[in-house]
Amino acid sequence: MTNQATDMAGPRHITTVPATDSMDKVEPAMLDRQGVISTGILLSIFSCLLYGSVSVAMTFINKYTLQLFPLSNCVVALQMLASGIIIQGLLATGTLDFPRFSWAKARQLSWVTILYTANTVFSLISLKTLNIPMYNVLKRLTPMMILVLKAFWKGKWPPSSITASVVVLVSGCVIAGAGDLGFDLYGYMMALLSCAMQAVYFLIVETQGEDCKVGSSEMLYYNSVCSLPMLLGIVLVSGEASAFPVAYLEGIEKVGTVTLCTTVLCCALAGMLLNYSQFLCTTTNSALTTTIVGVAKGIVAILLGFFLLGGVKFNWLNVSGITLNTVGMLWYTHIKWNARASVTLDGAIHRQHKG
Repeated sequence: MTNQATDMAGPRHITTVPATDSMDKVEPAMLDRQGVISTGILLSIFSCLLYGSVSVAMTFINKYTLQLFPLSNCVVALQMLASGIIIQGLLATGTLDFPRFSWAKARQLSWVTILYTANTVFSLISLKTLNIPMYNVLKRLTPMMILVLKAFWKGKWPPSSITASVVVLVSGCVIAGAGDLGFDLYGYMMALLSCAMQAVYFLIVETQGEDCKVGSSEMLYYNSVCSLPMLLGIVLVSGEASAFPVAYLEGIEKVGTVTLCTTVLCCALAGMLLNYSQFLCTTTNSALTTTIVGVAKGIVAILLGFFLLGGVKFNWLNVSGITLNTVGMLWYTHIKWNARASVTLDGAIHRQHKG
């Protein structure tokens, strides 16, 4: 389970819990009578830091796990299995409360599950072969693919400012790729396929959200349970099942049994923590805030990726492209922020006049 899904296009579940936007209204509980920062603000800050730090860590945990145990499909299967078991346990204890598994709903969500699984599989395959900065840069192409798909689907292009920001983003990606001294065509293709699956996933969620009405935890539960048969089939067909014993022994030779098992376990459990931290950030702040935190974590991951887990061979063309790509991503986020703020402000003025 990767941290790719929400950084640019919104939350990866069907519906989100409404969150208070700071430009909409200021809750009285946010400030106490002495003007001291309230628990609400502290929780908001904590949720942002938690999501950002877990999201950054997830990329490096996945990368390190694949360096020790290079069977990406097995890793995805372990992540889905861990998520399913944990959610089932939380349901049994009453910590989570949503309807039990339904085959009718599973069929309704089948395409969403297939796309989610494909996105995750392609993403981990690309992360195995690419350096972390280029992986993050390529994953930012998702908004471009969403714009193109929407243009063909609805027959109209988005505002020129959004189009321009995406052009800058894509241009940076092309330049960075041209200067990538560790260029790997297969890794690039897998990353682009991951972006395509993610883009279609978001469009289906956007168009079917009103009919599905599935929350974050329930969506993750269905993704985990329904994807396991597909993943086990992929593991068998790809030959990873037969390669498992050899990969396990080689991993033990590299770092020892305890380190290998601990790393794989952390990788399996971190996906669940990532989804929880994302959900907490969205519910205590807003979906837009979560998106902005995702952009910020992408910048941090790129900077750290130049030095950690093998690093990157320095090349001015590559760095210039990554910088241009980041500028495009910041511009895109700024436009989205202004659009959301304008809608929120108009709504607040309308309610004020109505009251």
